[in-house]
Amino acid sequence: MDATPQAQTKLKSQSKEGRDTNQSTRKRKEIVIIDEGPIPDGGYSWVIVLCQFVGQMATWGMLTTYGVFISWFQGQNSFPGATQIEFGWVAGICFCVVFGISPASNYLSKLLPLRVTLAIAQTVLALGFILAGLSTQIWQLALTQGLLCGVGIGLNFMATQPLISQWFLKHRALAMGLSSGGVGAGGLLFSFTTRLALANLGVRMTYIINGIIVFAMLTPTTVFFKSRVRVKHPELKPIQWGLFKNLGVVFLCIWAFFVAFGYLVCIFSVALYATQGLGLSQAQAASVQAIFAAGQLIGRPSTGLLLDRLGRVRMASLVTLLSGISCLCIWMFAKTYGVLLFFGIVSGTFSGIFYSALGPLLSEVVSISQFSDALSIIWLIKAPITLVCMPIAFGLDQYSQNVLGRSGPEIFQISIGAAGAANVIAALALFIVGRYERTEQDA
Repeated sequence: MDATPQAQTKLKSQSKEGRDTNQSTRKRKEIVIIDEGPIPDGGYSWVIVLCQFVGQMATWGMLTTYGVFISWFQGQNSFPGATQIEFGWVAGICFCVVFGISPASNYLSKLLPLRVTLAIAQTVLALGFILAGLSTQIWQLALTQGLLCGVGIGLNFMATQPLISQWFLKHRALAMGLSSGGVGAGGLLFSFTTRLALANLGVRMTYIINGIIVFAMLTPTTVFFKSRVRVKHPELKPIQWGLFKNLGVVFLCIWAFFVAFGYLVCIFSVALYATQGLGLSQAQAASVQAIFAAGQLIGRPSTGLLLDRLGRVRMASLVTLLSGISCLCIWMFAKTYGVLLFFGIVSGTFSGIFYSALGPLLSEVVSISQFSDALSIIWLIKAPITLVCMPIAFGLDQYSQNVLGRSGPEIFQISIGAAGAANVIAALALFIVGRYERTEQDA
């Protein structure tokens, strides 16, 4: 039987409503909701700083011990047949994954509750270290120390990096400097514990112990971290091309690209320079790595304080330049253990500027609502160089040794020069950012 005119009218009406509902659903846009009231700049804000400090210890701080591992792997032939460049690729994979998954990490942190994202991150990171201890071949180490650890750190870092800027305004750079000092504290502590564990327990148990430590340290941070920003209808937006119209973002990307090369070459080559270049012991190499971390522990909070008092862009440019000069004028001519220790403390003080200053610098050129998307852009620009910088540096070392016939500390001179030059270029790019600072500030 044919439907009655009334029934046909009703069906048409329902069909139209359904189409309107579908169109409305398709047109839903991401909505960023910021907690009411001014940015606290105190109170629970300092709990966020403490959580960030501990989190940085357990993630980036623990990751810096890979420099100690590389020196040990080379000296003890832990992975027979593996070359120095292949160990460099493992480090490159880890850092590249951290930054390369930033769009997905950013989306996941908006889609899921913060604590769920952080719980996933700490589990993956701990498994990465534990399974690295079970690796017997270099490709297995690349999948565990490289891929899994990169995913774990990436999820944690992308979810927590915007938090300081949400909780601080006046003392934003100081808070970022204090929290990022956790990298130095972690590197200082874990360089010694890792070296002792390697000597007494071997590679397998050292990695397993480090994995357990990471999980235990990140658990309270997962509980106490809080965000002042909520997102409704989150969208997966790999790149917000419109942000490239902001030249401040463009020059921050250039700074991030070059400063990454200089920083990673320092942190992962200095222990090798000690053992292969100067003929020092593994214990002395670990001490140099620890001194480098101690410099970061001192330098990052101090730099944060100076950024707030003397100007964020100006001071960050100066510190980046000094980091490059320390490579070209101290490390290049370090022929004794004492001079290398001196370089470690000086370079450590200046070279960690990126992680302590990026948040405050980015907030100078974009608003809080754009912060996460702009951060994802910087990470994507940074990812390629982090993948190849250590293979490039180790390749330059081998070229010096095998082709140019250099020996001792002269083997490392080309890569040291490249690291110093990269920091100088980064400083020049950052100086230009000052021309594009925002005139209005977030309330």
